[in-house]
Amino acid sequence: MSKKIFYIFPCYNESLNLNKILRDLNNFYKSKNISVKIIIVDDGSKDSSVKIINNFKHQNSQKNISIKIIKHKKNMGLGKALKTGFEYCFLKGKDDDVLITMDTDNSHTVSLSYKMVMTLTHNDYDIVIASRFKKHSKTAGINQLRKFLSFGAAILYKVFFPIKNVSDYTSGFRVFKLKPIKLAWKNNKKFFSETGFSASADILLKLYKYKLRFYELPIDLRYDLKKGESKMKIFQTIYLNIALIIKRKLFF
Repeated sequence: MSKKIFYIFPCYNESLNLNKILRDLNNFYKSKNISVKIIIVDDGSKDSSVKIINNFKHQNSQKNISIKIIKHKKNMGLGKALKTGFEYCFLKGKDDDVLITMDTDNSHTVSLSYKMVMTLTHNDYDIVIASRFKKHSKTAGINQLRKFLSFGAAILYKVFFPIKNVSDYTSGFRVFKLKPIKLAWKNNKKFFSETGFSASADILLKLYKYKLRFYELPIDLRYDLKKGESKMKIFQTIYLNIALIIKRKLFF
């Protein structure tokens, strides 16, 4: 595989989770002839996240794996962290490279991310999403309220923005071809306009305008491996997603 894989990890106070996700990536790719660049956007962490990343870099060097830390001086939100990560990849990457967005808290698995890359490249899709609503998807450690709210959000997005082959509009676990998303970004100065947890859905809606090829795989969502408090405020996120649906429906 000649193309490079960029992993984008938004990071805010993830000191309890970083070692495991970095170790999993390192172990998975060390025997593969694939160039991997891990982009960690530290969004103003107040814990030891940056120190842990630097220690891991110094103690676990691999020829085909590199880690880049980009630091925000203050916490700016998920959308801003994604914007920083994507724009770094647009600057450093090539058209045939692949971008992956994943959570830093170990709820997303490295093995599935690679399966998504293979699905993308072998079938000529533009975006592959790990969906909570595909048959055979699995979730562990997530409460019923959050499941219900996620399902409700999915229905709303599907009603107002029906995208072929997409059921999970708010999943942050995605694989992208670099070229089409870079083109969309170049054509829209407000491509990364949402700052909060509605940013993932907003990116998807904007990419839909470009008639890209979407596909989903069932997710294996491991909230049981997540340590520390969730960064997502449920009712604020509900408000942001409803506001986004109204805004995009009226002013797209």
